[in-house]
Amino acid sequence: MTSTAQTPLRLQPAPDSATVELLYRIFGDVLIPLEKVREQYFRNLNERSFVAEINSGRIQLPITTLDNSRKAPKYAHIRHVASLIDIRAYKADEEMPRSHNDPTLQDD
Repeated sequence: MTSTAQTPLRLQPAPDSATVELLYRIFGDVLIPLEKVREQYFRNLNERSFVAEINSGRIQLPITTLDNSRKAPKYAHIRHVASLIDIRAYKADEEMPRSHNDPTLQDD
């Protein structure tokens, strides 16, 4: 899993500072081990399929290491994880049917 194989991430809005703070409380560092991200948010994927989804661009999460070794631990930066969460939340808001938001269409 090299950085050249990854699809470039186009961050839309900057992550919400509350999201970043909550992630920091959960993980306790700005670099989150990739396996911890998978365990917390992608339990439906095993390690191999999670990496494959990242490499294919389906999960837009840049991977970083602190060493050029192939065996170096892989991390996700807290701001990238926060952006991914916030972007998915914004998309969910957009996809929600308007009838749920319009009080005039709801039954009393």
